[in-house]
Amino acid sequence: MKKKKKIYYVAELNLPSKSAYSIHVMKMCEAFSKLNYDINLFVINKKDKNKINKIYNINYKFKIISIFDNFILLNFITRILFSIKILLKKSEKDVLFLSRSIIFSLIASLLKKKIILELHHEITGFSKIIFWIFKNLKLIENLKFIFLNKNLHNIYKINKRKFLVLNDAVNITDFNFKKRIKHKKTCVYIGSFFEGKGIEQLFRLAKKNQKIFFHIYGEKQYLRSKEKEKNIKFFDYVHYSKIPKILSRYEVALMPYQKKIRGRGSIWLQKYMSPLKMFDYMAAKMIIIASNLKVYKHILKNNFNCILVNINDDEKWSKAIQYAFEKNYQNQFLRNNAYETAKKYTWDKRCQKIINFFEKRKQFQ
Repeated sequence: MKKKKKIYYVAELNLPSKSAYSIHVMKMCEAFSKLNYDINLFVINKKDKNKINKIYNINYKFKIISIFDNFILLNFITRILFSIKILLKKSEKDVLFLSRSIIFSLIASLLKKKIILELHHEITGFSKIIFWIFKNLKLIENLKFIFLNKNLHNIYKINKRKFLVLNDAVNITDFNFKKRIKHKKTCVYIGSFFEGKGIEQLFRLAKKNQKIFFHIYGEKQYLRSKEKEKNIKFFDYVHYSKIPKILSRYEVALMPYQKKIRGRGSIWLQKYMSPLKMFDYMAAKMIIIASNLKVYKHILKNNFNCILVNINDDEKWSKAIQYAFEKNYQNQFLRNNAYETAKKYTWDKRCQKIINFFEKRKQFQ
């Protein structure tokens, strides 16, 4: 029997987590496992060990290894310690490391490990200084890259043989729920409330469209004081495993992004993002109304699989929302095309592209 190839995925995470990062990592590991790879996921710490797979709706299991026994606050020193503790573990010669950790990837590259660094945004802080020192000293020759968006490659100027551009993805089978529209004339938003996510615009749209309801899922306590309109209802954060069934109850999903979009910390996402919710909405066969942003227009096509509206044009947003609830051929056309688009961006296909590019082309030899 042929021995499975081994991948060590290194993630600076405490599991379970409410971050999109954790969903991305868990779904990537599951997809590699489905493709018959032996996956070890290294994390900072894990709690509720028996619940983690259920929380992320993981059906193809893999090994999750905690490096620390307790929650650790990440800083430059603890990141180095985290990295060293993993790299000191005995590993097979041909093991492939995959990570979104800058520090880990640089140390692994220095030690001549087979390592892929996945970047979803610009490198910031002290890690940025260290990265450019390594790059200028030609100490990252062994490092390969996955960029979430081609704009990131324009910054780091990596040799074309050493990088791949891949968007985020979705597991279509997670959304195999029969659509039972429970909330008629109701728009849904699921996600965080960071600056630039468009929550203030949702309040304005609710006020302007009193006959339409707006259901918002996220960290409810942050918005409790703003629940003024009768047609807005807030729901607390839900684990990812519950999202497919929740979306099956709605017809229309909103993505009211602004010109500047903040992620966790001081990270800005507007040039590089590939929102997980976008793929979830498409897989759930929803009518998506989204801000007209260049960053995802290679996926979202106006009047083909979504409705794109200029940022903060509340009048046109209101018209788009009202139109989305009409029963007509065009809206069914949008739903079907959204679903067909989602099928092109699955976790399985994403991982297969990584394997094809970095292994079959013998990038690590």
